[in-house]
Amino acid sequence: MDTDKASISKASLAQIETTVGTTNEVPEILRNHTPEELATLEKKLVRKIDFRSLPVLIVLFILNILDRNAIANARLGGLEETLGIDDVQYQTAVMVLWAGYISMMVPSNMLLSIFKPKIYLPTVVIIWGIVSGATGFVQNFPGLVALRFLVGVTEAPYFPGCIFFLSCWYTRRELPSRIATFYSGYTLSSAFGGLIAAGIVDGMEGLGGYPSWRWIFILEGALTIVLAFAGYVLLPNYPSNTSFLSPEETAMAQWRLNRENDGTKDEVTESVFIGLKQALTDPKVYLLVFIQTCAVCSMSFTYFFPSIVKTLGFPRVETLLLTAPPYFLAFLFSVLNSWHSGRTGEHCFHIVGACSLSIVGQILSMSTYNTGARYFAMFLQAMGAFSAFQVVLSWVSATIQRPKVKRAVAVGLATAVSNATNIASAYLYPATDAPLYRMGCIVLTVALACCVTASVILRFWLQKLNRKADRMVGHEGVENGAGVLFRYTL
Repeated sequence: MDTDKASISKASLAQIETTVGTTNEVPEILRNHTPEELATLEKKLVRKIDFRSLPVLIVLFILNILDRNAIANARLGGLEETLGIDDVQYQTAVMVLWAGYISMMVPSNMLLSIFKPKIYLPTVVIIWGIVSGATGFVQNFPGLVALRFLVGVTEAPYFPGCIFFLSCWYTRRELPSRIATFYSGYTLSSAFGGLIAAGIVDGMEGLGGYPSWRWIFILEGALTIVLAFAGYVLLPNYPSNTSFLSPEETAMAQWRLNRENDGTKDEVTESVFIGLKQALTDPKVYLLVFIQTCAVCSMSFTYFFPSIVKTLGFPRVETLLLTAPPYFLAFLFSVLNSWHSGRTGEHCFHIVGACSLSIVGQILSMSTYNTGARYFAMFLQAMGAFSAFQVVLSWVSATIQRPKVKRAVAVGLATAVSNATNIASAYLYPATDAPLYRMGCIVLTVALACCVTASVILRFWLQKLNRKADRMVGHEGVENGAGVLFRYTL
């Protein structure tokens, strides 16, 4: 990516020049290359992984969010009326997905750390596509709850698996922009979801004897199954076992990650349960989990967004169309904020700024009945919350040192615990609270404030650890050319 040219040509070259003279640090196959040739090889490798992995991961993530959020759009297509369920039962159907979702995250990432991603990830996509599509045929509330639970179970491996997968290929400087690019699939999917649902609700009502909400599940599930097969062809595995890389590229892929972590190898050589123990005994993991939990809670409005927009007073098709613009602007702002975070190597204040923006949106949303002001507040809510979460994701992956299996557990644990909040937040927006939904706005404002506070605390903590490391091994963590010490990004 163009945004990383500076980091590859300057920062990476500086590291190469530091270590290239130390033959025990540089792989034998690369020792005859000059620093400039190594930098060129690294740039070519990164571009190749970008083109092979990011497009397919993003497309499948868009489908992941489409299937997950289909119930919110189906609600406006008559789901409650067809199944004869009330407001509380609908909220329960939203909640139960997360009960299934959090149950599989940590076990799945532990498995992914030792299995091939190009087989594992597309397979889980196909399975969730089948389950989600089957939701279009449910006949009652118990059936809806059962299938939504299974959608959660089958979708759970994908998101934390992708974050972990990206952290296995990209350096800490490169990771924020890649996670931002990947997570842009969430906001784009949320935007397109409303547009797609508007088309289905408007044009497919009664087709084949089905109400339009059933077609939302059926069509989106079928599309997921078809496109998942691209993953088997395009996705790489890990740096040590990807067949389309040359021997030099394979060596570079492993070395460039090892050199920024004090030479620590990024391969699984011990039981996955060792990685579980390492993650659970690292106190930084718990603060990172808390920060991500607050960030996830701040996005809880997403699963009720069509219903929230409906309170503006427009017909259902226009309401679905109005859900798209806030997500499109959130997409643009999130990419810009994450790009700048990656370029500057700073996380904390990018999170603080985004959270502050969303806090303003939450306060405005629950303080006025003016239609224009409330719609403007929805833009601020989405822009801030999604942007903060993307930077949090990259900070989690960049802070947890290798080995790979420890990072896999940490990412899975953070994702599982943070998404557990969705079980409770599914009840934050009851229909009786419309149109201002003050309970939901207050809870999300508190979560955003906690995210800000915890991020500042983590920054000072990591800064203290970096200073301690600098005192131990010298300026900027470089010890007489012997290697590059792991230093935390703030």
